[in-house]
Amino acid sequence: MKYFWHFLIGIGVVGGIVLLFFAFSLRVANDVTFTDDTITTPTVTFVDPRRGAADAAVTIVNFGDYQCETCRELEETLAALVADFPDDIAIVWKDMPNSSSHAEALPAAVAARCAGEQDMFWEYHDLLFANQASLGGELYTLIAENLELRERAFTKCLEDQSTAPLIQRTYEEGLALDLAVTPTIFVNGERYSGGLDITTLKSLVRPLITAP
Repeated sequence: MKYFWHFLIGIGVVGGIVLLFFAFSLRVANDVTFTDDTITTPTVTFVDPRRGAADAAVTIVNFGDYQCETCRELEETLAALVADFPDDIAIVWKDMPNSSSHAEALPAAVAARCAGEQDMFWEYHDLLFANQASLGGELYTLIAENLELRERAFTKCLEDQSTAPLIQRTYEEGLALDLAVTPTIFVNGERYSGGLDITTLKSLVRPLITAP
């Protein structure tokens, strides 16, 4: 019995250390501040949603707005690009909501990040763009139901806007990068703004994929 209690205490100590490390790491990620002269290319941390090849030769960082039509079109183009180069490209999402022009940009971003807390960011993200014309509270709830998210946790996250600091962080990063429009993407650090067709994107990534 004595050894059993020692085992339980040991597990508790290790678990506490892991939780403290995670909390500290998240705080560091959220406490990063940006000024106009601190960065020229985006930072990518564990709080930034990423999909695609784990060891991708090309990383595309996409600053977007869920209510921006050109952003939606670029999402479709990026999906086609990844389908053509599934082993070579990774996509990183950065929230850059233009709340002055798009009333639902920030609420949609908060909702997607809330879904991310249940490991469903990309599924939710894709459905927001697929239903861009219907952005609003009813849609956010419907998507959550369709994805079978835990209703109480998702609703509380929306009400508390607990994911808003993550969005504020990437928004401030975009300002520090002097982003003028959405979408703006960085292809291995090189900036491109506005709509890009699949032919243009392929011409940008092919040399990077084949580079020695």
